[in-house]
Parts: sequence; structure tokens; C-alpha cells
Amino acid sequence: MDDDFYAQKWNTALVMRDPRSTVIGEADSPIELLNLLKSEDTVHAVIVDVEYSKDRIPLPDLLGQIKSDFPSTTVVCLSQYSHSDHLQVALDAQVCAFLVKREVSMAMVPAMLNAHFSDGIAVTPSVAAEIETNYTHLLKTIHTIPVWEPNPRLTPQVMRSFWLRVFFGMRASLAAEEMGVETATVERYVNQAYSVLPDDWADDDYLFDVDLDKLSPEDQAFVWFTLPPRSK
Repeated sequence: MDDDFYAQKWNTALVMRDPRSTVIGEADSPIELLNLLKSEDTVHAVIVDVEYSKDRIPLPDLLGQIKSDFPSTTVVCLSQYSHSDHLQVALDAQVCAFLVKREVSMAMVPAMLNAHFSDGIAVTPSVAAEIETNYTHLLKTIHTIPVWEPNPRLTPQVMRSFWLRVFFGMRASLAAEEMGVETATVERYVNQAYSVLPDDWADDDYLFDVDLDKLSPEDQAFVWFTLPPRSK
């Protein structure tokens, strides 16, 4: 759920593109979200942007109702900030994750899976710092997900080829036209990405139960690309 159309579509695209997850519905308001949840037999996780319009169901009521009516659903909260009143509300509701958008970035699915399969609460670093300062009793329950960064071995041209071919699903010939290069060049760049991404940059602890051998090279590359980096 996100009342920002473009943010909603971006997160939907991330979850849909990842072979470990799928999207059963989108909502741009709390009422729409609750109605959607009631219409489904099983919802493993719900991603809620906490900074929605104030003229709608108050956040404490929304999170409380989700937790009450759908206790087995993993609740992931997204925020622009780590220090807002929304964090207190989310902690009171015992959500499974509170993530700052700019920090989680492409690692949306790895973070969601961490929240779903692990005990405690998944947080991004600035949220962890806020908890360390103001909610010390929760320190033993948090799992801090590193700020997502692209693998530094991906050059700008390789990265752009990867985005167009693997994330947006563009044919090599169209990607080549977009970049002003030959089709063979795009294919070479994408193959470079395939060979670079499984190196030791990404943290494979966030793979969870995926069997990479059963995935296509493109899907494997996308999964590696979205993993958080190993702790430095």
C-alpha cells in the first residue's frame, strides 16, 4: 500500500520481478488494503507505506487491525524517515520490519523475506541507530539490513545494460538502440554482469530458500543484484 502512485508501482515491480515473490494486489489507501486482505485466502506479507494522507484511517488503527485480523501476515513498514512518530507506532504494533526507503532501495524482497523468516524486527541502519538511542530494550530483537548498494564491479555501461535487459525486460536489440551501441555489445555487457554478481559482494544469507540452480541466468542475476552487501 502506498498513496504515491509511482512509489507503489516501483515496489510492485521489484516484488513481481523477483522469482521468490509475487504480488496479489495493490492498494492506495488503508480501506482498500483492508478490503484486499479480506478477499484473499492467504497473504504472507504486506508492505505498508506509513506516510499516507492524514485524512484516512490513523496508522495505529490500521496496523492494529492488520495484526488483529491477519496475525500470521508479515507486516513491513516503509518510511522516508527513521525518527518519526511512525516508528513508535510501528514498534507498538509489533510489526516485522521498519525500513527507510532510501536505505532498503533494491533490497525490498530480501528485507521482506528476512522479516518473514526471522524472529525479531528487520530494520535499516538509521532505524537501528534510532532504536539504539531511544528503544534500548529492543536492541536484542532487531536485525539490521545493510544499506543496499550496487556491486562496485558493475561499470556504468554494464549497469545500464543490466537494467534495460534484466529489470525492464527489454530485448537486446531495443536496449542497444536505447544505449546507442551494437546488440552484441549489450549482450556482452549483460554477460559481464552475470559473471560479476555472484562474487563475494552480496550477502548470500539473504537468499533464504531459493534454489538458484532452478532459475534462469537472468533470474539468478536479478536475485544477486538485489541482495544487500556483506557487512563491512
